Amino acid sequence: MNSDDNLAREVDGDEVLKSDPPIEEPKQEPINGDGESKDTENAAAKKRKKAPASGKKPSAEVLQRRKEGRMKAAATIANNLKKTGIGRFEEENGFRLTSVKQTPLINQKNYYTDYLKKDEQVSFIRNWRMEKLLQQKIKNLKKDDLKKEETEGTGSDSRAESLSLKDIENETNEKKAVVEEDEEEEEDDENDNEELSEEKAKLGYDTIVIQPGSENIRIGRATNAYPKTIPTVIAVPNVNKDADIPLSPERSYNEDGDVIFSEKFNEAKELVSKDFRARMKYYKRRILPNSREAAINFNRRQEPEKIPDHNDPMKKDWLDLSSDENKDRRFFVGEDAFNLPISDKFKDWKLRYPIVAGKFNEFSDDYSSPQEVLGDLCNILTEALKSLDIKLSQTPGLKAILIIPDLYDKMYVENWCELLLKHVGFGKVSVIQEAVSATFGAGFSSACVVDVGAQTTSVTCVEEGMVINDSRLLLDFGGDNITETFINILLQSHFPYKEINLNNRNDDWELAQTLKHNYVTLQDADVSVQHYHFYKSKPSEKTEKYEFKVFDEVMLAPLGLFYPELFEVQDKREKKKLLFSPSEDQYTGLSNNPSSRSQENGIDKLAFSDLADGDLLARLQEEKSKKSSNAVSKPKSTDAADLREFYTNCTMPLEKAIIESITNACLSTDFSKAKKLYDNIIIVGGGLAKIPGYDLLLTDRINIWRPKYLSTSTIDEILEYVSKERASCEQKRQTLIEEYKTRKQQKDQPLEEVELDDSELEHIDEKTQLLLDLDYLDSVCDNGFLLPVTILPPPREFDPAMLTWKGGSVYGRLKVASEMWISSDDWNLLQSRSLYYKTLFTY
Repeated sequence: MNSDDNLAREVDGDEVLKSDPPIEEPKQEPINGDGESKDTENAAAKKRKKAPASGKKPSAEVLQRRKEGRMKAAATIANNLKKTGIGRFEEENGFRLTSVKQTPLINQKNYYTDYLKKDEQVSFIRNWRMEKLLQQKIKNLKKDDLKKEETEGTGSDSRAESLSLKDIENETNEKKAVVEEDEEEEEDDENDNEELSEEKAKLGYDTIVIQPGSENIRIGRATNAYPKTIPTVIAVPNVNKDADIPLSPERSYNEDGDVIFSEKFNEAKELVSKDFRARMKYYKRRILPNSREAAINFNRRQEPEKIPDHNDPMKKDWLDLSSDENKDRRFFVGEDAFNLPISDKFKDWKLRYPIVAGKFNEFSDDYSSPQEVLGDLCNILTEALKSLDIKLSQTPGLKAILIIPDLYDKMYVENWCELLLKHVGFGKVSVIQEAVSATFGAGFSSACVVDVGAQTTSVTCVEEGMVINDSRLLLDFGGDNITETFINILLQSHFPYKEINLNNRNDDWELAQTLKHNYVTLQDADVSVQHYHFYKSKPSEKTEKYEFKVFDEVMLAPLGLFYPELFEVQDKREKKKLLFSPSEDQYTGLSNNPSSRSQENGIDKLAFSDLADGDLLARLQEEKSKKSSNAVSKPKSTDAADLREFYTNCTMPLEKAIIESITNACLSTDFSKAKKLYDNIIIVGGGLAKIPGYDLLLTDRINIWRPKYLSTSTIDEILEYVSKERASCEQKRQTLIEEYKTRKQQKDQPLEEVELDDSELEHIDEKTQLLLDLDYLDSVCDNGFLLPVTILPPPREFDPAMLTWKGGSVYGRLKVASEMWISSDDWNLLQSRSLYYKTLFTY
């Protein structure tokens, strides 16, 4: 029996009956993907069909023999295929598994590429250079045309002269040729200088600077001295006319007619009053006894006086909706919206505020979609451009500079860019942060910028035109909180206009704002019993004149900036819905917004000014050892910061916020910067800078709460001593751990496997606790000089509320701004990624 017979007998692993016919030689049939011939497959299929269908399961021994038989058959077939030369052997006959050529992996050490490593390869840079070359070509063509006209004119004159004086002036013309060339060159230089001066005069005329805020939007050309201030409010038809306007502030009355507020407010007011009396005593200001009672008793007896229209000095011209100009309008913007006679008798219109607390309005029920918010902003901007005599058809040829918050929300910035480029239709947009813009406006390169706005307060340190990221703080209170608190305290002093409702924004709110601007002060020398009056003007009612007296209410209200408990902002503003999807990292799904160590400390109530001396130094040394390599790059946010909601309230007192911001700025850079930052504190915005006496009070508060180790110039030497002590404690701790482990070590047991229990570790921690010689540190502190605190006034008595906008107009006329424009084509191509290439900061 030949080998093929043996192969056929061993296919199923069992012996074949002798009556089976001999198996013929295998022919060269087509081969399937498994390397077996079709005859082999058919033979195996027949064998399987002929197998008796018995109900018994084969034994393990039979199954094992079958398995071995199949393995031998496969090996034999593979050997036969190798002999015939039709098998798949890549090394011998080149038969591959697939016809697609496989690319080997790239070894990083063996290749080099300059893709996107050069400026010329970035589309923004290429487009910018092409625009510059095109402008230069146009300028050269204009010069050539002018020279041709001049040469043609002079040529005709010279030909005419040559015909008449041909023989007389030949020699004279040759002598004067050189002189004429020199004169032409001088004229060209003068023309170039005139063109440059004209270009400088026109520079910025096509640039619109926009500073959106919670209360106002400031907008104007970069060449304007002052911007247009448009209230960020829009009036739309009221669908729900049955809804009542809630009373603000919420209050109740007792049997004697006294106003009752929450117990928390009363406790905060008592604390502020105690601090006020201590300050007056320190500066030897005399307070007359029973001053507050005298003011209250006077206010109790006051009754309003009706004022005829012809004698009304504060008469307000309400908007006439029946006129041809107003009857077909779909909305009213800014001052027109406030001039609507909205009252309990007229509810056809309602006021909406698209921006609240420096963010899109997701706090009220007025908006149910992001399109409504952006639509209102688009209408407000359109009307604001009309006030600048700019039509929407002209916006493609204009450029816009958008001033954004320092601790910005990426969703907010990207939606604003989309709005300006797509809906309003600006040709180009550039973005700048508020603190940097304020330093441009004030003319400083490095400063600590404190921006007290209407509903938020931001504190940011700027160094050489760049924001130090870890210094940014966003506080959830502002000038409007001072207004509300001022009315609360006045009501407790029996304010004669008891029905005042701050939710009536077109009359009562304006009255409250006027009272604050006229009477609130931080100058303690002006605090005494004062007699004032005001006019109450309401739609379809006669104007009423009230007289009232105030005492310390005028100073207690703004002191809430240093005692935020008085504002009660924790429960006032909560997000009711999520209209805009938050910015998230596409890989991790976590928040992609910028973070700040100062903001995290403010939320967690971990201010440096609240720590004891030893804890302060230990924490400073620890934070200093973890400082980032680049203070202006995007900080790496921790998981806690990513999971933290962006709208979390932060109500740190203002003086502590300034100390926190400057300290974290020095930790990120160098403590030698502290002197410059404390010496250049700028107050911008209209919430604080317009209150008399703010600079002296703020200076005192910073000096009171700033720890002595943070107010000395020898802080670096102190931290070096703390670092050495900490290293010594760590070394001692490791030594004690090895000693304890050696005692517990058993025979042949490695020292690393010995474990200490909790009591032993606690005992080691007690022995190696960081103990600082505070007496020695005090002597080191005394060897240095005290860092002075200076609150800088606005330059040239410029309005501090306009200072940030003015900085944006200055930035728009700088040469560096020409490289920061984002065109609509760039935005269509890359969307928000274009901000990465086109901003001065790390977006």
